Amino acid sequence: MKFSVIMPTYNYGHLLPETLRSLAAQTFQDFELLVIDDGSTDNTEEVVRGFSSQLRNCIYVKKSHTGPADSRRFAVQTATGTHIASIDSDDIWAPDYLATVRSSFESHPKAEMLFCDGLHVQSTGTVMRPVLPGAPPPSSGHVRSVQELFVLCINFGPTGMVFLKSLYNRVGPFDVRYGFGLCDDTDWVVRAMVSGADCIRVNRKLFLHRVHGSNLTTDPVAYLEPWLGVYAEKIKGSALGPKFESYARQFTRGYVLRLLGICSPSKGRALLAQSLQAI
Repeated sequence: MKFSVIMPTYNYGHLLPETLRSLAAQTFQDFELLVIDDGSTDNTEEVVRGFSSQLRNCIYVKKSHTGPADSRRFAVQTATGTHIASIDSDDIWAPDYLATVRSSFESHPKAEMLFCDGLHVQSTGTVMRPVLPGAPPPSSGHVRSVQELFVLCINFGPTGMVFLKSLYNRVGPFDVRYGFGLCDDTDWVVRAMVSGADCIRVNRKLFLHRVHGSNLTTDPVAYLEPWLGVYAEKIKGSALGPKFESYARQFTRGYVLRLLGICSPSKGRALLAQSLQAI
Protein backbone atom coordinates (compact mmCIF):
# COMPACT_ATOMS: atom_id res chain seq x y z
CA MET A 1 0.00 0.00 0.00
CA LYS A 2 1.51 3.31 -1.13
CA PHE A 3 -0.26 6.65 -0.76
CA SER A 4 -0.19 9.48 -3.26
CA VAL A 5 -1.76 12.68 -1.94
CA ILE A 6 -2.98 14.94 -4.75
CA MET A 7 -3.64 18.64 -4.24
CA PRO A 8 -4.87 20.77 -7.16
CA THR A 9 -4.64 24.47 -6.34
CA TYR A 10 -5.23 27.86 -7.90
CA ASN A 11 -4.35 31.19 -6.25
CA TYR A 12 -4.70 29.82 -2.71
CA GLY A 13 -1.25 30.89 -1.49
CA HIS A 14 -2.87 32.64 1.48
CA LEU A 15 -4.61 29.43 2.61
CA LEU A 16 -1.98 26.84 1.67
CA PRO A 17 0.26 27.13 4.77
CA GLU A 18 -2.35 25.65 7.15
CA THR A 19 -3.19 22.90 4.67
CA LEU A 20 0.47 21.99 4.17
CA ARG A 21 1.12 22.10 7.93
CA SER A 22 -1.66 19.53 8.40
CA LEU A 23 0.14 17.25 5.93
CA ALA A 24 3.50 17.76 7.61
CA ALA A 25 1.86 16.84 10.93
CA GLN A 26 0.55 13.45 9.75
CA THR A 27 1.44 10.64 12.14
CA PHE A 28 1.86 8.38 9.08
CA GLN A 29 4.48 10.02 6.84
CA ASP A 30 5.06 7.45 4.08
CA PHE A 31 3.34 9.29 1.23
CA GLU A 32 4.14 11.35 -1.83
CA LEU A 33 2.48 14.74 -2.26
CA LEU A 34 1.69 16.10 -5.72
CA VAL A 35 0.80 19.79 -5.72
CA ILE A 36 -0.67 20.65 -9.11
CA ASP A 37 -0.63 24.42 -9.53
CA ASP A 38 -3.33 25.25 -12.08
CA GLY A 39 -1.65 28.41 -13.36
CA SER A 40 -1.66 30.47 -10.15
CA THR A 41 -0.60 34.12 -10.36
CA ASP A 42 0.00 34.56 -6.61
CA ASN A 43 2.75 33.24 -4.29
CA THR A 44 1.60 29.60 -4.41
CA GLU A 45 4.95 28.26 -5.64
CA GLU A 46 6.88 30.19 -2.98
CA VAL A 47 4.61 28.80 -0.24
CA VAL A 48 4.99 25.21 -1.44
CA ARG A 49 8.78 25.51 -1.81
CA GLY A 50 8.91 26.84 1.74
CA PHE A 51 7.66 23.48 3.03
CA SER A 52 10.31 21.44 1.23
CA SER A 53 12.13 20.59 4.47
CA GLN A 54 8.90 19.44 6.17
CA LEU A 55 7.42 17.57 3.19
CA ARG A 56 10.40 15.84 1.66
CA ASN A 57 8.49 13.78 -0.90
CA CYS A 58 6.66 16.78 -2.34
CA ILE A 59 6.41 17.22 -6.10
CA TYR A 60 5.33 20.66 -7.34
CA VAL A 61 4.07 20.98 -10.91
CA LYS A 62 2.84 24.19 -12.50
CA LYS A 63 0.61 23.96 -15.55
CA SER A 64 -1.64 26.18 -17.58
CA HIS A 65 -4.98 27.20 -16.07
CA THR A 66 -7.41 24.53 -17.29
CA GLY A 67 -9.60 23.97 -14.24
CA PRO A 68 -9.89 21.52 -11.32
CA ALA A 69 -11.08 18.50 -13.33
CA ASP A 70 -8.06 18.58 -15.63
CA SER A 71 -5.72 19.21 -12.65
CA ARG A 72 -7.16 16.21 -10.79
CA ARG A 73 -6.82 14.07 -13.89
CA PHE A 74 -3.20 15.14 -14.37
CA ALA A 75 -2.42 14.49 -10.70
CA VAL A 76 -3.79 10.94 -10.72
CA GLN A 77 -1.98 10.11 -13.95
CA THR A 78 1.29 11.37 -12.42
CA ALA A 79 0.80 9.61 -9.07
CA THR A 80 2.87 6.49 -8.38
CA GLY A 81 0.86 5.26 -5.39
CA THR A 82 -1.64 2.42 -5.19
CA HIS A 83 -4.02 4.59 -3.13
CA ILE A 84 -4.97 8.14 -4.13
CA ALA A 85 -5.90 10.57 -1.35
CA SER A 86 -7.18 13.97 -2.40
CA ILE A 87 -7.04 17.17 -0.35
CA ASP A 88 -8.35 20.55 -1.45
CA SER A 89 -5.76 23.25 -0.96
CA ASP A 90 -7.96 25.17 1.48
CA ASP A 91 -8.85 22.19 3.71
CA ILE A 92 -7.14 20.65 6.75
CA TRP A 93 -6.58 17.00 7.70
CA ALA A 94 -6.55 15.69 11.26
CA PRO A 95 -3.05 14.44 12.24
CA ASP A 96 -4.20 10.80 12.16
CA TYR A 97 -6.06 11.07 8.83
CA LEU A 98 -3.71 8.89 6.78
CA ALA A 99 -3.03 6.51 9.68
CA THR A 100 -6.78 5.92 10.06
CA VAL A 101 -7.22 5.47 6.32
CA ARG A 102 -4.32 3.01 6.16
CA SER A 103 -5.62 0.85 9.03
CA SER A 104 -9.12 0.87 7.50
CA PHE A 105 -7.83 -0.44 4.17
CA GLU A 106 -5.71 -3.03 5.98
CA SER A 107 -8.83 -4.24 7.82
CA HIS A 108 -10.85 -4.39 4.58
CA PRO A 109 -8.48 -5.62 1.85
CA LYS A 110 -11.25 -5.82 -0.79
CA ALA A 111 -12.19 -2.15 -0.40
CA GLU A 112 -11.56 0.15 -3.37
CA MET A 113 -12.56 3.52 -1.92
CA LEU A 114 -13.09 5.17 1.43
CA PHE A 115 -15.23 8.04 2.68
CA CYS A 116 -14.95 9.80 6.01
CA ASP A 117 -16.82 12.69 7.58
CA GLY A 118 -15.58 16.21 8.24
CA LEU A 119 -16.75 19.61 9.42
CA HIS A 120 -17.62 22.76 7.51
CA VAL A 121 -15.97 25.65 9.35
CA GLN A 122 -15.98 29.39 8.74
CA SER A 123 -12.74 31.34 8.31
CA THR A 124 -13.20 32.54 11.90
CA GLY A 125 -13.04 28.93 13.10
CA THR A 126 -16.75 28.70 13.85
CA VAL A 127 -18.06 25.19 13.21
CA MET A 128 -21.09 25.20 10.88
CA ARG A 129 -22.17 21.57 10.34
CA PRO A 130 -20.87 18.10 9.44
CA VAL A 131 -19.99 17.41 5.81
CA LEU A 132 -22.08 14.22 5.75
CA PRO A 133 -25.55 14.76 7.25
CA GLY A 134 -26.88 11.95 9.38
CA ALA A 135 -23.43 10.47 10.13
CA PRO A 136 -23.45 7.29 8.00
CA PRO A 137 -22.71 4.21 10.09
CA PRO A 138 -19.22 2.71 9.82
CA SER A 139 -19.36 -0.15 7.34
CA SER A 140 -17.66 -1.70 4.35
CA GLY A 141 -18.64 -3.40 1.12
CA HIS A 142 -21.20 -2.23 -1.41
CA VAL A 143 -23.47 0.54 -0.14
CA ARG A 144 -26.77 -1.28 0.33
CA SER A 145 -28.98 1.60 1.47
CA VAL A 146 -30.05 3.74 -1.48
CA GLN A 147 -30.52 6.71 0.84
CA GLU A 148 -26.99 6.35 2.24
CA LEU A 149 -25.61 6.03 -1.27
CA PHE A 150 -27.35 9.24 -2.31
CA VAL A 151 -26.13 11.11 0.78
CA LEU A 152 -22.56 10.05 -0.01
CA CYS A 153 -22.74 11.05 -3.68
CA ILE A 154 -24.24 14.48 -2.98
CA ASN A 155 -22.42 15.53 0.20
CA PHE A 156 -18.99 13.86 0.25
CA GLY A 157 -15.93 16.10 0.29
CA PRO A 158 -13.01 15.25 -2.03
CA THR A 159 -10.76 15.88 0.98
CA GLY A 160 -12.49 12.98 2.75
CA MET A 161 -12.22 10.46 -0.10
CA VAL A 162 -9.44 7.96 -0.89
CA PHE A 163 -9.56 5.51 -3.80
CA LEU A 164 -7.39 2.85 -5.39
CA LYS A 165 -5.68 3.82 -8.61
CA SER A 166 -6.90 0.51 -10.04
CA LEU A 167 -10.50 1.67 -9.43
CA TYR A 168 -9.71 4.95 -11.20
CA ASN A 169 -8.37 3.02 -14.17
CA ARG A 170 -11.57 0.97 -14.26
CA VAL A 171 -13.99 3.88 -13.85
CA GLY A 172 -12.12 6.29 -16.10
CA PRO A 173 -10.72 9.79 -15.56
CA PHE A 174 -12.41 12.90 -14.19
CA ASP A 175 -14.56 14.49 -16.87
CA VAL A 176 -12.83 17.61 -18.20
CA ARG A 177 -16.06 18.80 -19.82
CA TYR A 178 -16.81 20.43 -16.46
CA GLY A 179 -13.81 22.69 -17.05
CA PHE A 180 -13.78 25.44 -14.42
CA GLY A 181 -17.16 24.43 -13.00
CA LEU A 182 -18.30 21.96 -10.40
CA CYS A 183 -19.46 18.36 -10.32
CA ASP A 184 -16.51 16.56 -11.91
CA ASP A 185 -15.90 14.83 -8.56
CA THR A 186 -19.62 14.06 -8.07
CA ASP A 187 -19.77 12.67 -11.59
CA TRP A 188 -16.78 10.42 -10.90
CA VAL A 189 -18.16 9.09 -7.61
CA VAL A 190 -21.50 8.27 -9.25
CA ARG A 191 -19.63 6.38 -11.98
CA ALA A 192 -17.60 4.53 -9.35
CA MET A 193 -20.80 3.49 -7.59
CA VAL A 194 -22.37 2.36 -10.87
CA SER A 195 -19.27 0.21 -11.44
CA GLY A 196 -19.92 -1.55 -8.11
CA ALA A 197 -17.03 -0.06 -6.11
CA ASP A 198 -16.42 -1.68 -2.73
CA CYS A 199 -16.49 1.12 -0.14
CA ILE A 200 -15.47 1.83 3.44
CA ARG A 201 -17.44 4.42 5.42
CA VAL A 202 -15.51 5.79 8.41
CA ASN A 203 -17.77 7.52 10.91
CA ARG A 204 -15.15 9.98 12.13
CA LYS A 205 -14.73 13.67 11.40
CA LEU A 206 -11.17 13.67 10.08
CA PHE A 207 -10.97 16.92 8.12
CA LEU A 208 -12.04 20.56 8.10
CA HIS A 209 -13.57 22.13 5.02
CA ARG A 210 -12.95 25.85 5.32
CA VAL A 211 -15.78 28.01 3.98
CA HIS A 212 -14.65 31.38 2.64
CA GLY A 213 -15.54 33.85 -0.06
CA SER A 214 -13.47 32.26 -2.82
CA ASN A 215 -14.74 28.66 -2.53
CA LEU A 216 -15.89 27.26 -5.86
CA THR A 217 -18.86 25.76 -4.03
CA THR A 218 -20.13 29.10 -2.68
CA ASP A 219 -22.12 29.70 -5.89
CA PRO A 220 -25.13 27.35 -5.75
CA VAL A 221 -26.35 28.42 -9.19
CA ALA A 222 -23.09 27.25 -10.75
CA TYR A 223 -23.70 23.75 -9.36
CA LEU A 224 -27.16 23.20 -10.86
CA GLU A 225 -26.35 22.95 -14.57
CA PRO A 226 -23.52 20.42 -14.20
CA TRP A 227 -25.62 18.46 -11.69
CA LEU A 228 -28.42 18.22 -14.26
CA GLY A 229 -25.87 16.80 -16.69
CA VAL A 230 -24.82 14.17 -14.13
CA TYR A 231 -28.48 13.30 -13.56
CA ALA A 232 -29.28 12.96 -17.27
CA GLU A 233 -26.14 11.03 -18.23
CA LYS A 234 -25.22 8.95 -15.17
CA ILE A 235 -28.31 8.57 -12.95
CA LYS A 236 -31.38 8.46 -15.17
CA GLY A 237 -32.02 4.81 -16.00
CA SER A 238 -28.68 3.73 -14.53
CA ALA A 239 -27.75 0.60 -12.58
CA LEU A 240 -28.18 2.62 -9.37
CA GLY A 241 -31.89 1.94 -9.75
CA PRO A 242 -35.20 3.82 -9.76
CA LYS A 243 -35.11 4.63 -6.04
CA PHE A 244 -31.78 6.44 -6.41
CA GLU A 245 -33.19 8.25 -9.44
CA SER A 246 -36.22 9.25 -7.35
CA TYR A 247 -33.94 10.70 -4.63
CA ALA A 248 -32.06 12.62 -7.35
CA ARG A 249 -35.32 14.06 -8.73
CA GLN A 250 -36.43 15.14 -5.25
CA PHE A 251 -33.05 16.76 -4.62
CA THR A 252 -33.23 18.62 -7.95
CA ARG A 253 -36.75 19.92 -7.28
CA GLY A 254 -35.84 21.15 -3.82
CA TYR A 255 -32.55 22.66 -4.98
CA VAL A 256 -34.00 24.66 -7.87
CA LEU A 257 -36.85 25.97 -5.69
CA ARG A 258 -34.31 27.28 -3.17
CA LEU A 259 -32.37 28.94 -5.99
CA LEU A 260 -35.46 30.82 -7.21
CA GLY A 261 -35.27 32.93 -4.06
CA ILE A 262 -31.80 34.28 -4.91
CA CYS A 263 -32.08 34.63 -8.70
CA SER A 264 -33.52 37.30 -10.95
CA PRO A 265 -36.89 36.30 -12.47
CA SER A 266 -35.36 35.70 -15.90
CA LYS A 267 -32.51 33.56 -14.49
CA GLY A 268 -34.98 31.69 -12.30
CA ARG A 269 -37.21 30.87 -15.26
CA ALA A 270 -34.21 29.54 -17.19
CA LEU A 271 -33.09 27.36 -14.26
CA LEU A 272 -36.61 26.04 -13.77
CA ALA A 273 -36.93 25.21 -17.48
CA GLN A 274 -33.59 23.35 -17.48
CA SER A 275 -34.58 21.36 -14.39
CA LEU A 276 -38.01 20.42 -15.72
CA GLN A 277 -36.48 19.27 -19.00
CA ALA A 278 -33.96 17.08 -17.16
CA ILE A 279 -36.33 15.44 -14.66
